[in-house]
Amino acid sequence: MNKINKFILSTIALSILSSTTAATAAQRTNLRDNVQQLSAISSATTSITDPNTAQLLGLASNEDLSVVKTYRNTDGGVTTRYQQMFNDIPVIGDHAIISRYSDGTIKNAHGAVVYGIATDVINTTPRLAEKTALNKAKMLSAPASPLLVGGSVSVENETSKLGIWQDEDGVARLVYEISFLQHSDKPSRPYYIIDAQTGEVLKYFNNLQTADATGFGGNEKTGKYHYGTDFGYLNVGQSGNNCIMNNTNVKTINLNHGTNGSSAFSFTCPENTVKSINGAFSPLNDAHYFGGVVFDMYNDWINTAPLSFQLQMRVHYSKDYENAFWDGTAMTFGDGESYFYPLVSLDVSAHEVSHGFTEQNSGLVYEAKSGGLNEAFSDMAGEAAEFFMNGTNDWQVGAQIFKGNGALRYMDEPTRDGRSIDHQSNYNSSMDVHNTSGVYNKAFYNLATTVGWDTKKAFIVYAKANQRYWTANTNWDEAGNGLMDAACDLGYSTDEVKVSLAAVGINSNASPGTSCGGTTPPDSKKVLENGVTVTGLGTDSGDEIIYTMEVPAGASDIRFSMSGGNGDADLYVKLGSKPTESVYDCRPYTVGNDESCDVTASGGTYYVRVKAYSAFSGLSLVGSYTAGSGGGNDVIDRTESNISVDRQQWKHFTQDLNKGYASFTVTMSGGSGDVDLYVRHGAESSLVRYDCRPYYLGNDESCTFDAPKSGTWYIDLYGYSAASDVTLNIQANP
Repeated sequence: MNKINKFILSTIALSILSSTTAATAAQRTNLRDNVQQLSAISSATTSITDPNTAQLLGLASNEDLSVVKTYRNTDGGVTTRYQQMFNDIPVIGDHAIISRYSDGTIKNAHGAVVYGIATDVINTTPRLAEKTALNKAKMLSAPASPLLVGGSVSVENETSKLGIWQDEDGVARLVYEISFLQHSDKPSRPYYIIDAQTGEVLKYFNNLQTADATGFGGNEKTGKYHYGTDFGYLNVGQSGNNCIMNNTNVKTINLNHGTNGSSAFSFTCPENTVKSINGAFSPLNDAHYFGGVVFDMYNDWINTAPLSFQLQMRVHYSKDYENAFWDGTAMTFGDGESYFYPLVSLDVSAHEVSHGFTEQNSGLVYEAKSGGLNEAFSDMAGEAAEFFMNGTNDWQVGAQIFKGNGALRYMDEPTRDGRSIDHQSNYNSSMDVHNTSGVYNKAFYNLATTVGWDTKKAFIVYAKANQRYWTANTNWDEAGNGLMDAACDLGYSTDEVKVSLAAVGINSNASPGTSCGGTTPPDSKKVLENGVTVTGLGTDSGDEIIYTMEVPAGASDIRFSMSGGNGDADLYVKLGSKPTESVYDCRPYTVGNDESCDVTASGGTYYVRVKAYSAFSGLSLVGSYTAGSGGGNDVIDRTESNISVDRQQWKHFTQDLNKGYASFTVTMSGGSGDVDLYVRHGAESSLVRYDCRPYYLGNDESCTFDAPKSGTWYIDLYGYSAASDVTLNIQANP
C-alpha cells in the first residue's frame, strides 16, 4: 500500500540540506554544495519568495533570514544577500546568498547557514553585561604603559552587539562582537569575539585595514603637477571667498598631525597651497582629487557608490606615520617619513576606499585566506583606478609613494618583493594578509592581460563577485566559484576566468546547471584519471577535498596514494559512496602525508577523501589501476549490509555500468524502520526527481531496468522514518 504523499517544503529542505548535520551540535553547511537540490525543490513548488526562503533552507521555527541587500539581475532575476537570525540575534559569519531566475526558481546559491544552533545555545540572555565586555576588550588592547608610547590613548567608533558565533570546535555560542578604533603610538582597530556567558575571549585580531579649485599635487618622485591645468579642477564647495573641501561625494579633513577630526578643510579661494611636507607638494589636494576619481570609477563601472556614505579622506594623521588605513568610517593617510612620501597616491586612495566597499558588501574577515582576498581586492581597485584615470596601470602597488626604486607589491610578479606568494600551494596560516594577497593579485593580472580582457573588464567581474557572491569567510576556491558566476552573469567567458585561477592553484567552477562560456561542466566533482598525478593540493585544518575515479570492471592493481607537501592529511577511500570518519574501505591514518590504499574490488566509482588533520599544502594525489583484458561485461552482484538511515536523511551509493548489460536490478530488504529506495541515472535523486521509486511501507523495495543506460547510476536511500540493518543488493547481468 502506498504511503500518503505529503509535500511539506520545510521537511524536504531539511532532509536535503541538513542530511549530514549532527543532532548534537551546530554545523555550518555550504549552500553551493546543495544548489541542485535547492533548484529541484524550488522548481517543484510555487511562490518561493523572501518570507519563506528560511523554510526553503530548512531553518528552525525560531530562526529567520533578514534581507541585507537585493540586486536585480540582467536576466530579470534577483540576487538576495541574507543575514541568518536565531531568536532575532544575528549569526556572525557567512551570509546566505540566493540567486533566482525571473520565475522564482533557484539559479545559484553561495554562502552558508548554521544548523542545530538551539542544541548548543540554550539561553539567549547574557550573563555578562555589554558594557563589561566592551571595557574588557579595551583593557586587553591598551598599551602596557601609556607613558611608554608618548602620552594619551584615545578610543572612537565603538561598536558592540550580541550575536551567535560558531567557535573553532564547531560549537555555537552566545557572544559579543566588539570593535573600536584606538589611537596610541600607532593606530589599531581591535576586533573581539567574547563569550556573553563566561567572558572568555574567543577570537581577536587587528581589523585596521591598511595600506573647482586649483593647487599643486604630487611628490619628488612623481614630479609636481597642477590641478586645473595638468588634471581636472578640485571639486570644492564655496562660501564667500572661502573654498571648502566638501562635495556630495568626498570630504577632505586636515588632521594637522592629530588623530581626531571631522571638519572639512577650507582655504582662501581659488588655490590651496597647504601644505608641502616630506617631499610632497599638497597631500590634501591629492587626497581630495583622488577620492573623487575613486567615487567616479565605482559609479561609472559598477553602477554604485563605493560606500553607503560620503567618502571622508583624513590627511596628515599623527606625526611621521608611514601607513594609511580604513577604520570603518573613513580613509586616513599618514605623511610618511623615511620609507614613504605622504600616502595619498591614486592607487593607495582607491585601496583604502575599497576596504570600505568590501566591508559593506561581502564583509571578508581580515585574517587567513579571506583576509588575503580582502587585501588583494583593494590592490586590484588601485590598479583599476589608475586605468580609469589614465587608460593604463603599472601593476605596482604604491610605487608613487615608495621612496627610492620599487614598490610595496608587484601584481605581475608577487614574489619579487621577497615576501608575497603567487600560488595557493605556498599558503600557510601564519602568513600576513598583505603577503598572501599575492595569489589573487596574480590571478587578477592573469585575467586582465588575457586577450579580449583589460583591467576594467576584470575589475568589474571581481567587484560583482564581492557584491553578490562572496561572504565573510569565503576561501580562495569558493571566491573563484563566485567569480565564475559573476562572469557568467555578465556574459563573459568563464573558461578564461578559470584558466586565470588555475594558474595560481585555485580550483573553481561556475554553479552547476548554468551555461557559462559554453564549457562549464554540470558536475563540479573533481575526477582522478588513471595514473595522472594531481599536484599542489592544500586546505585548512578540518576541511576536506573529495575526488572520484571510475574503475572499469575487471581492473586490477587498484591503488590510491598521496605524498609530499607540508602539514598532515589523512586518506580515506570507499567504493560507491563518499567515505566518512567512520565508514570507509581504507584509511591508513598515519602521521604525515605519505599514505596509500590498495583495494581489490573493481567495476565502480571510487570516492577518495583527503581530510586535513592539520592544514596542509603542496600535496600530490594519484589513483591508478591495470585495465582488464576484455571479453565482455562481468556479472555484477554487489551487496551493502548493515545500512542505517536517520529520519529525513539520505544515504547515497553509485554503480557504474558499461554498455551492453541486459538488466540492472537494485533490491533493498530487511532491517527495521522505513526506508524509501530511489534510483536515478546520471545524478543523485531528490524527492521529486528519480527514475524509479517504489514507495512502499517497510524496507522491501526493488527497481529493475532492462537494457540499462551506460554510465553512473545513483542508488539513494531516504529515511521516511529512522531505519537500521538494511541490506542493499545491486545486480547487473550481461
